[in-house]
Amino acid sequence: MPSSQLKFRYVRRALPRLNRPNVLFYDSSKDRRMTQKTEDQPDVTAPGAAGTTRTETRADKTRQRIFDAVTDCLDQSGYAETSINRVQTAAGVSRGALTHHFPSKEEMMVRTLEHLLAPVRGPEQASESGHMLRKGGAAQDLPAELHRLWARVINTREGRAVMEILVASRTDETLRTRITPSLWDYNDAFNRNIANLYTASSGEDLALLWSICRSFMRGLHSQAPYERDPEIITKMVDLFARIVSPHLATRPGPKE
Repeated sequence: MPSSQLKFRYVRRALPRLNRPNVLFYDSSKDRRMTQKTEDQPDVTAPGAAGTTRTETRADKTRQRIFDAVTDCLDQSGYAETSINRVQTAAGVSRGALTHHFPSKEEMMVRTLEHLLAPVRGPEQASESGHMLRKGGAAQDLPAELHRLWARVINTREGRAVMEILVASRTDETLRTRITPSLWDYNDAFNRNIANLYTASSGEDLALLWSICRSFMRGLHSQAPYERDPEIITKMVDLFARIVSPHLATRPGPKE
């Protein structure tokens, strides 16, 4: 038998077939690496998948499902009960997918906080859209703005989830250290946003006044259980707005 045929037979015997579905293998006929894919862990080695919008979108959707699950768990069960297992079940993703995005509960909470704060930062330019507070015609519109802030930002599942993380960070030094830069950055962005909408006797007064406003609004969560009157929140917001309004004026818009 020719030596070339002997060599071919030897190679065939030396290379066993790899039929196991989860084994990563090399397909020499197509010269590419292949692996089995799942919905929450997409096959990033598929042709054209690396860096594609489709792959990124699928990963983004998985991440969003996890964020939604964390938010719901924090709102409904509290920080202590928001475990990796509970979030995995609520999100409907595999353990590997969850830990791929968030390897620990601490990391999950830090990224969730950043995710929840992002929509309420507001734009940094007055001409941009997306302000959580709408520009009114006068400072007398402040009561409506504060009611809107309460209804659309603070007294929502997202707002209550943020409060759970903040309360937990009071005694969790590691968590507090991790989230502090994000909180400071958010606070700076919010103050720049407010400066596009309102004026006060000085810039420092404006930031201080709105820090007082936000402290008051967040404090309503703590005060509400003490009160018998179901309308007490509305009454307190109205009165507080009347107290603060004389110290603020709206900034003229581009067309005013």
